[in-house]
Amino acid sequence: MKSNISRSLRSMGAGHLIRKILRRLVDPGLVAKDVRRLVIDLRTDLIRLYAAYHQQRKTPGRVFRIRRRDCRMWLPISYGETVAQRRFGTFEPWTFDTLDRIVRPGFVVVELGACYGAFTIHLSRLVGPTGRVYGFEPFPKYFEIAERNVALNALANVRLLNQAVASPSMTSVDFSAESITPYSGVQQMTGFDYSVRSEDIKGVNDHSRVTVRCVSLLEFLHNAQCAMDLLVMDIEGCEIEVLKNIRSLLCGGPKRPVVFFELHPGFYPSGTEASLYRFFEECGYATERISSHLLCTPQPQP
Repeated sequence: MKSNISRSLRSMGAGHLIRKILRRLVDPGLVAKDVRRLVIDLRTDLIRLYAAYHQQRKTPGRVFRIRRRDCRMWLPISYGETVAQRRFGTFEPWTFDTLDRIVRPGFVVVELGACYGAFTIHLSRLVGPTGRVYGFEPFPKYFEIAERNVALNALANVRLLNQAVASPSMTSVDFSAESITPYSGVQQMTGFDYSVRSEDIKGVNDHSRVTVRCVSLLEFLHNAQCAMDLLVMDIEGCEIEVLKNIRSLLCGGPKRPVVFFELHPGFYPSGTEASLYRFFEECGYATERISSHLLCTPQPQP
């Protein structure tokens, strides 16, 4: 298992060590920065060990108090490192920080890829009682967990939907009932290669499937009679088709939403990421890269 703290210590000790020490004697702020880096790396290593331990034991899921996020969540703690990060409130801190910055009370938010509901809970609190969160999670296993977590936190302003937001030409998608990841269904929607994730779904019985309804985002917005202030997406490459579907809304709709989504360059064909930047530029949006995410903000139109 790779150790972040070992890598950082090797990096700190490499090169001109005497020069580095002298710089820190002159600028104690560099020492504080080193300490912060080591603390974060140590925490990351400990969470990774915690996740590996529960994966090996196949520990059953249960409800955890997430003190850092001031909420309760039922989590399948044997599912791996990102679940352990949620358990300790360290999962994607930049996403929580960005949502704190851009979401206002009364917002209507559409979240595609609610997963276990960590961001759904946070969004619900940010929009408040006058706002609304529509959370889509197509993968049945994740949807059941998200439902449980919304109920645990008594979120009256959240509506969860077990549907896949996809191209208007798709009516349904099949997910493996035995897998703990959604890639069997996601591949049908994108056509991308997810073989890098094949280790996560090893031993799946391909004949065991659950069918989930698909809906286009424009169709949903029309039927729900709502205009969104913010679109949040973490949908493993499906964002490409979703954005194509709502281009007219982004380029000239009566209410142009902020869009915040995770990029998936590991899955995209060559040139896709650059085309996303061009897409938003053509629609009159400013873009800001925030870690693995892209924040897209509508600019005044002439």
